[in-house]
Amino acid sequence: MSLPDEDRGARHAGKARATASAPPSRRRNDLRFISDEPLSPYDRHVRRELGSWSSDIARALACPPEEPTERAAETVRAFQETALVAAYLDRPDEARLILNVALDFVAHEAAPPGHAEARLLGFGPLIELARLDARIGRPDESLHVLERIGGLLRGGNLAFGALDITPPEWKALTERDASLESNLAGAVAIETLRAHLAAGRYRATIEAALAPGAADPVVETMQREALIVAWCRTGRGEDALVAAAQWAAEEHPIRRAIFEIRHAEALAAFGDPVRAHAVAEEAAGRVEQRMLSGPATLFDLAIAARATRLLAGLGDPLATELCRAALPAAAAVGDVPLHAELALRIVETDAREDARAEALEALRAVASGSGYRIPAVERAVEREDGPLVPRAVKERAPSYPALFARLLGFEPERGPRAA
Repeated sequence: MSLPDEDRGARHAGKARATASAPPSRRRNDLRFISDEPLSPYDRHVRRELGSWSSDIARALACPPEEPTERAAETVRAFQETALVAAYLDRPDEARLILNVALDFVAHEAAPPGHAEARLLGFGPLIELARLDARIGRPDESLHVLERIGGLLRGGNLAFGALDITPPEWKALTERDASLESNLAGAVAIETLRAHLAAGRYRATIEAALAPGAADPVVETMQREALIVAWCRTGRGEDALVAAAQWAAEEHPIRRAIFEIRHAEALAAFGDPVRAHAVAEEAAGRVEQRMLSGPATLFDLAIAARATRLLAGLGDPLATELCRAALPAAAAVGDVPLHAELALRIVETDAREDARAEALEALRAVASGSGYRIPAVERAVEREDGPLVPRAVKERAPSYPALFARLLGFEPERGPRAA
């Protein structure tokens, strides 16, 4: 990975010291400004309303492609998306079960002679399983899955559940597609960083981020972002400030947007709120201009939400201006948690009654109709309307139980988790 060399590092460090009140080691260290959640858009997906999402999966399963390979790929995709729905319904055990059954399906598809290539479909559920475990606080299990995949890349055998790929089979598959190995290695590298960050293992994050051999620009971006977070968390503010400033100066729309926000977060965390505000305001202006000039992307909205979070934390009332600009775009894109985050910020900080009332209506819709249970949203609605009535899974995502049964052959577990 391309890190600042000594000369460039010294030059940027001097500039950072000139614009700050004191070296980071002597300044107030407020890590509330640092978010462990990556901004890198790798595998970022729209977190749709759960009822319509599960209905769409069921409809796709009812009309599968006729071609066998395409049909198998669509079925595996249905397993993965259903697992996401289960996770967002707060049913992680069912999500893990769905992904393991997906591996059984892949092994069955790959069993007949001449169908070994179907084993490649198993990597999607495996990577999704690693992500899920990291998200729900099972980092060791996540890293175990990733280590199994890494063993295949190092010439070993991959055996996980019903899925089994031997070194000769892997060699034959990679001879047909030279990009398989690098793509899989990149996914393992990124998910390893995510697992360490989710677990708060920041020294392990630094070690993984500095590992050599990352030629993929997507992997390198994630490594850089993980490094900044881990350096901040371990008190290495100078390193974080120098690197973030350098990487924010690159003429690349995605990297520039990510590292401008990261630079502003590090400045705020290490006691330079004035400079942090200036950098965040400039980044916010750029993303607002992008949203005004064309349809907003999910990445634009993620940057907007993070910028408003930082500006609000710095006490800037103008943070709500960007929230108001981004809220309709978030509704159009359909990402429920991002829409909720922006609406919450308006409710909590906007002085205009009409804007607050509109945002509160958006939160009521999230609480009552999206299928998601977001504690901050529920608290905001309950302050206005009183206690909410708990809703069962069948009410939150009506198609989910039947979809689960179709994929697994039995009804999902009933009980306390269904509330």
